[in-house]
Amino acid sequence: MKIIKPTLSILKKITSTFSDFFGSDLVGIYVHGSVAMDCYNDMSSDIDFLIVVKKSLTLDEKQKLVKVTLELVKDTTEKLEFSVITSEQLENFTYPTPYEFHYSDSWKQNYIAHEIKLEETKSDPDLAAHFAITKKRGFVLTGDPIFQIFPDVPLDQYLDSITRDVKWSFDNVMKGPNDGTCKVPTYAVLNFCRVLAFIKNNLITSKREGGEWGMKILPSIYAPIIKEALNEYNKYGSSKNVDCKLLKEYAEYCMEIILIEK
Repeated sequence: MKIIKPTLSILKKITSTFSDFFGSDLVGIYVHGSVAMDCYNDMSSDIDFLIVVKKSLTLDEKQKLVKVTLELVKDTTEKLEFSVITSEQLENFTYPTPYEFHYSDSWKQNYIAHEIKLEETKSDPDLAAHFAITKKRGFVLTGDPIFQIFPDVPLDQYLDSITRDVKWSFDNVMKGPNDGTCKVPTYAVLNFCRVLAFIKNNLITSKREGGEWGMKILPSIYAPIIKEALNEYNKYGSSKNVDCKLLKEYAEYCMEIILIEK
């Protein structure tokens, strides 16, 4: 696994910051997502990780965690996304999975404005996919081995987790123009591939790996769409416009397969 120096630096900060904060209550910190799957793009990717702790957090601890997290991200250009879960929530896995705390770059301003209700119990269907990816592809920053604490997520729940935003992606594609050319919707195109790679071959992939799989396995007529999505994913601003009609046909092809499986 190749981790570029700036990313390695923030991973060290993540480890030291949350190890100090949780102390003896920390079970471990685990990286998943694009960093773990060797496809991190500092222009578009998040640094995804999970923090596992021994017990539930009090409201006071959550409030202090907000301050610590905002201080951590204040001087970094990398976008962080993480959830805090307890050992008990892993041992007695339920779907959607409850969590203690969540942070992402899109929530940053809400935290600054004190708009997040920390006292509420919340759950997240995305965690099923995060757990499965961590167990299959993740790595440990500090703490217990992955195989000892992460559950085997049922395949139907993993599929449901990764397809939650597919309908949103499909609707956005279908709202676009019917003729001419348009900018490739990178996330939608590659996410369709990632879902189909699981449906057809039971593969747990990154979006880039899903696109590479799609280039080889899906009908070649859609290759120009997938190719430009991969180009854009690998280098921001490098893609050419794609045929709008073909893009919609690709979305309809993928959605039909996904709906049959679901």
